[in-house]
Amino acid sequence: MNKSLLTALTVALAAVSCHIPTASAQMTVGVDLDATWQGFMNVFHANPGGSRGAYIFGSNWPVSDLKTTINTGDNTLTLQPSFNTYTDSLSGANGDRAFWTNSTDGGVTAGPAGNKWMQASSFIESTDAALKTNLTFAGDISAFTLLSPNYTAAPFIRALDAANGYATIVDSSTPITSTGAFRVTADLSAATPAWVIQYGFLLEGINANPADAGAFGSVVVQGVPEPSTYAMLALGAAGLVRRRRRR
Repeated sequence: MNKSLLTALTVALAAVSCHIPTASAQMTVGVDLDATWQGFMNVFHANPGGSRGAYIFGSNWPVSDLKTTINTGDNTLTLQPSFNTYTDSLSGANGDRAFWTNSTDGGVTAGPAGNKWMQASSFIESTDAALKTNLTFAGDISAFTLLSPNYTAAPFIRALDAANGYATIVDSSTPITSTGAFRVTADLSAATPAWVIQYGFLLEGINANPADAGAFGSVVVQGVPEPSTYAMLALGAAGLVRRRRRR
């Protein structure tokens, strides 16, 4: 059999299996850009050397305000440092400028940079029992220009207990440092019906001046086709093999 054809078939069949639990109770999910993505921001004080300080607050944010851009046209998800708060502070009250920027005059004028540590989570959330197993979240990073170590990015899997104030029960992540494949796994086999599963991406660092957006870089993640597309790819590849054998 042609080597490239065998590779295509193997990839297609593996893609089908990544949405189907196996006998060993494992599940792999990918970056589904057609799913409903949610956002949450934790805000901390930034320590004088540029590290995370004391927690201030956390709340739901629109994904776009996290500077996460989902582009179904080119099938990518782009993560950038959060500069939305810095922009908002420029048109806000003096207190907002003093809170969100390193103002030197109490907020009369905005400082040139942000002064809060932003921990942005962009994720898919589900209570699907099929995910409450040995879950793997995997995909591919097609571009990585994030300014390190100022900013860090990571795929994650979390489990929150809705019956216990949404306490975090499982929190598994692995840092993204370059282009290529990523993979993070979490054992959710002890999950109860009250557990809420989240998987997605974390990006954190000091809120940025949008003038520095280009210099601070981004992470570009490739989306994956819908499960039905995977099935068609596998069936198509298998049909091609059969046709070649008949010839």
